Amino acid sequence: MSHPHVTAAKRTFGINPRALRRAGKVPAVLYGHQGTQSVSLEVELAAVEQLMQRASVNNTVIDIVIAGVWSGEVLLREKQMDHLLQKPQHLSFFAIAGHGPITMNLPIVFIGEPARVTGERGIMEKVLTELAVIASPESVPESIEVDVSRLGIDDVLHVGDIELPVGLEVLGNMERVVVIVKPSAMSNELASLEAGTPAISQLPAA
Repeated sequence: MSHPHVTAAKRTFGINPRALRRAGKVPAVLYGHQGTQSVSLEVELAAVEQLMQRASVNNTVIDIVIAGVWSGEVLLREKQMDHLLQKPQHLSFFAIAGHGPITMNLPIVFIGEPARVTGERGIMEKVLTELAVIASPESVPESIEVDVSRLGIDDVLHVGDIELPVGLEVLGNMERVVVIVKPSAMSNELASLEAGTPAISQLPAA
């Protein structure tokens, strides 16, 4: 899958950000494309809103083209929003080429049908939905896939159990729980009936 992309322009020096927003544009800044230098940008509001449908902060590699200045891969480091109007107010991009490994958050995509869970009347609880990782820019995937098709009742999947793509390293405690499968209320009642013991829901009220 290709990276989301956006086109920007170098912002005219001294222009008021409020004036930009009134003109239907979003002020932005790019860091890291030339050492410690930064460049002030402006992006069409419609382009930003389209970008936000596929990209999120520290989560997505973005292809950016800045007319007459630079083009390359960036991360969205910060997004300031007007929460009343639900409109973006400012974006901060960081160029990732030539900076070595980068740190970002990747979403977890659960793959497969947990057949045993369905058959045994279990409930799969997703504890984590993303992971902080470190990787070189060229080896960053869109997401981390986790196969849950073999899970059964009382199974627990930890971060350390995930098969990671080559070149990807997860940050943090590897013992964190990603997914846990719990027996459902119906499963508990059936187990109680089979054992000849009334389930809690069947006990008379005190």
